Amino acid sequence: MIAEETMKLQVPLSLGEALPTGAAKVAVDTLGRRIANDIYLPGQVMPTEPELADSLGVSRATIRDAIKVLSGKGLVRTARRYGTRVRPVEEWNLLDADVVTWHDHGHQRLVTMFAETTELRIIIEPAAAELAASRASKDQVESIKQAAHALEASGANKQAMFAADCRFHITILDATGNGMMRQLRPLIVTMLRLSYEIGLDQRATEVVSQDGHSRVAAAISKGQGALARNEMFKMLQLNRRDASAIRQHE
Repeated sequence: MIAEETMKLQVPLSLGEALPTGAAKVAVDTLGRRIANDIYLPGQVMPTEPELADSLGVSRATIRDAIKVLSGKGLVRTARRYGTRVRPVEEWNLLDADVVTWHDHGHQRLVTMFAETTELRIIIEPAAAELAASRASKDQVESIKQAAHALEASGANKQAMFAADCRFHITILDATGNGMMRQLRPLIVTMLRLSYEIGLDQRATEVVSQDGHSRVAAAISKGQGALARNEMFKMLQLNRRDASAIRQHE
């Protein structure tokens, strides 16, 4: 039988379960990890349904359900003439939090994805902070301020720091009132979790945790959109610097 991998950090917010439950979830998770970590290479035909069912200790129906989920994430394509084939990486849904998480922490693609996602965050999150400054409710402003304070007060408690960081960034996305930006919540949380667990942006985290978040929170609370955008941009540039350095080193 197969078992799930336990994450070291617990996500503090409910973002919706992306995978099915029970044996199907475990099957999706295991096959997804095999694909993400090159056990099944792009262009390669995967083992047959009976072979996969036997290796995972589940039913063929469970395998069929798992393949449907993986197909929906762009990882595989099925056809009667050849079975299930792994699709090229450029066709994968790399914004899917599950696809990101399935990569082993030492995988080169994960470093690249982290660097590129940091670039995406620099494009989106400063604009989100600016919108939040004019659209956030009183409760959302208070939540953002509390999260920033919790980051400063968390000390060496990594779980507490991670929880506060997630709440800070997700509440800002929520406060934009933009449904498309809100859809990025799982991806942002996944990237934050990776950065804390494997230290991809450890140096940046140490710096921005001091007062960067508080400056963004203060600007949002005062309705200063341009300043909120600028402070968020400066904060994320530190992440970009470290992510780029790690990418070049690899």
